[in-house]
Amino acid sequence: MIRVKKSFLIFVLLFSLVSCSQNETTTTNTPTPVPSFTPYVAGTETARAVELASFTPWVEGTETALAAQLASFTPWVEGTETALAIPSPLTPADTPVPLPTFSFPAGTPTVIFSPPPEGTFSPVFYGSGPFLLVGGFKKDRGWLSGVDTSAYVDSETGYDFFSPNGFFQVPGSALEFDPTCRNHYMPSSVVLPTPMVGVVSGWISEQRGTRDLAADDPSYVQAVNEWFQSQGNSPAEIHVTRILQADIEGDGVDEVLLSVSYFKDASGHMTETGDYSIVLMRRVIGNNVLTIPLVKEYYVSNTPETSFPNTYSLADALDLNRDGTLEVIVGVSRWEGLGAIVYRVDGQNVREVMRAIC
Repeated sequence: MIRVKKSFLIFVLLFSLVSCSQNETTTTNTPTPVPSFTPYVAGTETARAVELASFTPWVEGTETALAAQLASFTPWVEGTETALAIPSPLTPADTPVPLPTFSFPAGTPTVIFSPPPEGTFSPVFYGSGPFLLVGGFKKDRGWLSGVDTSAYVDSETGYDFFSPNGFFQVPGSALEFDPTCRNHYMPSSVVLPTPMVGVVSGWISEQRGTRDLAADDPSYVQAVNEWFQSQGNSPAEIHVTRILQADIEGDGVDEVLLSVSYFKDASGHMTETGDYSIVLMRRVIGNNVLTIPLVKEYYVSNTPETSFPNTYSLADALDLNRDGTLEVIVGVSRWEGLGAIVYRVDGQNVREVMRAIC
């Protein structure tokens, strides 16, 4: 038994040695971390694993990062008044972005449409249709020329056209520029019975007692003749074309406006000695009645001349800047031309505030 047990033990020992010699030794390596991201989970705002291929740069002066600008700018389109440009691509904040420039037709002023707040601006038109843009008034700028006024005219605005005998309402339309006389017109399908003065509808809430007087009133004909004599030139004939009575300053005392014109050549081409076209104002200053000229042209040439003279006539007296004092609007006609001049009256002083003749 003892011998068997020893043999068995030796066998077991040899088997164990053989088994151990056949096992390979393995080395445990620490795994390399694999890049991972935090997946977006609905309801979270910041978990973003894979961002867009390009980041959104921050631009100084903006509160939100604008990543991609429009790839092109908005071009100027006929009928719009402002050329707006959006630079592309987005450039760094320290790099100036040049604005595009546009070439307007030669002789055409650049117009920037920016309608002002209601009740602070009105253009002044004149005519029977189409209507000439004479100028305008803007509360923060005062009296404006026709070219300056055109920047604020809205084609959707309606207008009231006045004469001493009433008014008409006319819808607005886009302005057109006449390169010959460098003035703007408002085309219209409306044709008025006589040239009138137009402003934004509602701009003049009420007219103040302007009315026509008889043009052949002997007392006023005599007053005109006396004024001519005071100038040292008395024409052979006095032709009064219109007399308007108006309380210009709103003080309860009426002024009288007179237009007088005479041309031997009725065609409107020629002038001769003794031809004239004048607008006068008679008003009381203290205890005196003064005759003050607003505009005057008196021809004393020795021979007839081709001069295409202006003929001045009274259009109306209206409070165009809404300060309580009426402005005097004088219509101008000439060979194939039309226009208007607006005068501001302050006591004995008269000054021109706008004009347009085409």
